[in-house]
Amino acid sequence: MAILEKALEYWRAGGLLLAPIALVCFGIWLYFLKARAEMLSGLRAARDIDEELVAQLRKAGRGEVARSYSARPGMIAKLIAYALGSGGDPLDNFDRAAGQCRRWLRRDLLVLGGLTAAAPLLGLLGTVRGMIATFNGVAAGSAAGEFVAAGISQALITTQVGLVVAIPGVFGIARLQRLLNAVGAAIDSCRLHLSLGLKPEGGA
Repeated sequence: MAILEKALEYWRAGGLLLAPIALVCFGIWLYFLKARAEMLSGLRAARDIDEELVAQLRKAGRGEVARSYSARPGMIAKLIAYALGSGGDPLDNFDRAAGQCRRWLRRDLLVLGGLTAAAPLLGLLGTVRGMIATFNGVAAGSAAGEFVAAGISQALITTQVGLVVAIPGVFGIARLQRLLNAVGAAIDSCRLHLSLGLKPEGGA
């Protein structure tokens, strides 16, 4: 109970801006975990696809291979299923779908970057609010020491919380960028094997 009371006291001392900072913190973790799960799922599934894809396309028809990959998890398998099962040129289908997939992943990364940048800015806004309250307390005279202390406390707490919330976002962005590069390499490798599988055996 003592820990809970201290946490509530700390929250009240931080002022109103701790609520939006907490929402930003939730958003940072939500987008990071969501994007990370999607990328890792695609990469795990891609490990067994490349060599197998060529052999399957040489043995079975496109429709059979498309149905086989549509039942598999991961974005790479879905790209193959779409490319082979949508009609028209499979490589063109694959390129369109891969471009859309990359845009979705980059969008999550951009949103995460925006939330990470917003956290310290909200903390800075809390600092300004706290300093205004402090100066108002000083202007009111020596009897307003409580308002001065509350203003300084709010300024420091919101700055601290804003920075603490932003730090995981910074490392999360770096991690997701590495994963995005790995996913891009896996997509390019899959396209290469798809083109090899579609090429007639013995063809130039």
